[in-house]
Amino acid sequence: MSEHGILSPKRCAIYTRKSTNKRLDHDVNSLVTQREIASAYVRSQQYKGWVELSDTYDDGGHSGSGLERPALARLMQDIEAGQIDTVVVYKIDRLTRSLLDFVRLIEMFDRRNVSLVSVSQAFDTSDSMGRMILNVLLTFSQFEREMIAERVRDSIRTRKRHGKVHGGLPPFGYIATRAGLKVEPAEAEIVRFIFSEFLRTERYTAVMTAVREAGMCSSVKPTAKGEPRGGKAISPSTVYGILQNPIYIGEIRGHDQNYPGEHEPLVDRATWDRVQALCIKRRKRPPDAKETRHFLAGLLWDELGRHMLLDLNWHRGKTYCAYASSNAMWSQKEYRRAYRANADDLDRLVIATVAHFMADRRCLRMALKALGVLGDELENLAEQGAQAADRIAAVPAEDRKEVFAAILVRIEVGEDELTLTFRGLELRRFLEWNGRGKFYGRHADWPCSDARWEHKVAARVVTAERWPSLHINPRDPAQVANPDKKLISLIRSARKAQSLVEDNRDWSIEELARKQGCRPAHFARLVRVNYLAPDITTAILDGRQPTALTRDLILRSNVPTDWGLQRRLYGFAQPERAIAPRNLFGRGMWPGRPAECEVD
Repeated sequence: MSEHGILSPKRCAIYTRKSTNKRLDHDVNSLVTQREIASAYVRSQQYKGWVELSDTYDDGGHSGSGLERPALARLMQDIEAGQIDTVVVYKIDRLTRSLLDFVRLIEMFDRRNVSLVSVSQAFDTSDSMGRMILNVLLTFSQFEREMIAERVRDSIRTRKRHGKVHGGLPPFGYIATRAGLKVEPAEAEIVRFIFSEFLRTERYTAVMTAVREAGMCSSVKPTAKGEPRGGKAISPSTVYGILQNPIYIGEIRGHDQNYPGEHEPLVDRATWDRVQALCIKRRKRPPDAKETRHFLAGLLWDELGRHMLLDLNWHRGKTYCAYASSNAMWSQKEYRRAYRANADDLDRLVIATVAHFMADRRCLRMALKALGVLGDELENLAEQGAQAADRIAAVPAEDRKEVFAAILVRIEVGEDELTLTFRGLELRRFLEWNGRGKFYGRHADWPCSDARWEHKVAARVVTAERWPSLHINPRDPAQVANPDKKLISLIRSARKAQSLVEDNRDWSIEELARKQGCRPAHFARLVRVNYLAPDITTAILDGRQPTALTRDLILRSNVPTDWGLQRRLYGFAQPERAIAPRNLFGRGMWPGRPAECEVD
């Protein structure tokens, strides 16, 4: 109540949740029911100043066992922004079924003076009695969820012990009927072909290639709603799964053992045993990522959007670690090459980049201001940057995964650029951290804020395998060249200046400039001319440079070290990608492949 005796409005947000997607497309569903009941309750409290907000926070098809829900994330962001005074739910288990998650949510609510109200259970968290009742109800809610999960697991185990497949889509090679699994003849032949081809070649990739070249496709089957499904080319993951699935010898895979099934097997026991022996022989037992101390696997993507995972190879007893792009389905269709980066080099580069970012007061202040930090808090955090840089560089190898997964949301690897996306909440916490003990990210706080900051660094970490990273093309004899003598003279002078530096390391810049016959500032610019991209230098020597490019323009620009920026600055076209789709011939087609396999 205000000082004039008038009730101040209490802004109420209604949150609803449903665990499954069933009937969500109906006009009247569980979410609508929850909202109408909660809305009526808010209207009944108008004498207390309660006002329902127009924004809807509905999570359909999301479990209450975790906090990773889109509507809940928006709700927490609005709470952090100070736009909500009360959260209204139909029942407390609609908000969460986990006692630990509930404690975290209540902590956030208390921080923003937000109360929680459950309509059907008649309590709110504004008093101690309501908090006690809430804890009791939530304990039973979590118990109920665990009991339901246990009953479902017991039911699945029982069905498998009786030789029945429990739900889901039927395995490749079978169709689902009321009587159980029945063999689908066309797909059964494909399964037998895959097993026989693996025994012949003893290689997964060879089997996948043979399946592709044979143009094998899955059969068209109706879904539960009667819609057609299938008819597509068989993917490599399907091939690998078929070779590992005991369903094809008449068994059903259980949690700790296989059970005899009621369905007809597609391969005999002898064939299955020989295939599994080969699989075990080919199975390399790589050390765990934690054992290798490489910590970026969960944060890395390439610039095409593919997740990059840790890849281990062995040669003469030595383990080689690299981060490689995942084999995404769209990437297979376009025959896109995987990006690969040496794991040791990339780890060191990320650590150095984050430390440099924190130590650079200008970059750190720009990021903090963009994240909404201003005034004295901004200056206090900026002062902590240098110490935070020392702490990030000194994090023990076994703790790096936890620290970097908290501070960074994503690392995107490009051919000539690395982009680090910082998480605003954890960046501030790390700057405030005193370095004692271990630094742990607060996962429950992450849905509360989507504040991000991108930091780009020009660096080439992608291994182009046998493709050169320097873009130098031979001179075309048929091309009429008209080299600019002043530009060529500039390049020669720059190389002479660089030689002076290399041959006279005990000379000062004044002495070097005097030997060159110029001023020290001009000598420094001459040395930077040696930083020109090789394709720009060869174009100048051939006389193929843009007409607007002059000697004075290069000297005045104080040549930047970023080759891509040089090309934009001086009017050169960007070269073709070093990592192109593989095996492209002519118009981008595989030899002997049909036109529909053409790559754009």
